[in-house]
Amino acid sequence: MKKRPLKKVAKFAQSESKAKQFRHDYPISDEMRQILLTEEFRDFTWYVLERNYTEYSLLLQEFIDEHCLDSEKRQALEMNLFWWQVLYHSSQDVSMSCVEDYIAGNAHRLNDKPLITSWLREWDKAVPKFYYVGYKYNDRVLVLIDMHTTKTIDVMVYDPTAVPPKTGEIVMGTLIPIGDALYFPIIDFYHFDYASRKEMAVTFDHHHKKHMKDATIYEAFIHVLSVLLQIEQLVPMKN
Repeated sequence: MKKRPLKKVAKFAQSESKAKQFRHDYPISDEMRQILLTEEFRDFTWYVLERNYTEYSLLLQEFIDEHCLDSEKRQALEMNLFWWQVLYHSSQDVSMSCVEDYIAGNAHRLNDKPLITSWLREWDKAVPKFYYVGYKYNDRVLVLIDMHTTKTIDVMVYDPTAVPPKTGEIVMGTLIPIGDALYFPIIDFYHFDYASRKEMAVTFDHHHKKHMKDATIYEAFIHVLSVLLQIEQLVPMKN
């Protein structure tokens, strides 16, 4: 894949005092980006984990055990599935939205910060997906290709402990916008084995279309994930 520049800075920056909707393509100030990626990210994710991790992790263990993962990959899968579960429940019923609960509980400090509130609400719209690593500027700045839409996405990986991706590999994760047409994963991606990428690419479209016929996008995701995890286990045996 040809190297391509990151998207240009948008003409107008988002207003930090008036923004009612977070614009993915508009830039935000460096100061605000720092606040979102440190203070708000830390507080919100801790809030969600503290409220839900024990219950959700018990629900997810059966799925994880069924797919016989290597021990070093279990945590990456579990944490990505945890966020899938959070978003899935929110999509079913707004009263189950951790985002809205968090905003309500922090109204005293968020009422006059519409950009932060609108950014938090973008989390409820996020969908776990599968991506090709199309290009690497370095281990933290990537161009990903959505395997369903084939759209390219500029991604910054802020987690210093994240596993460096390989160009051409398939990863799974949930991206959150951070302005200026840039995105970041909530947590590190689940990295599928590089050797399995061709078999996964061949079957992805078929299974995605099949499950999208009778399921929501969140439900289809978990079915496709199961298929890809099975391929990941079978390819090394086959070879």
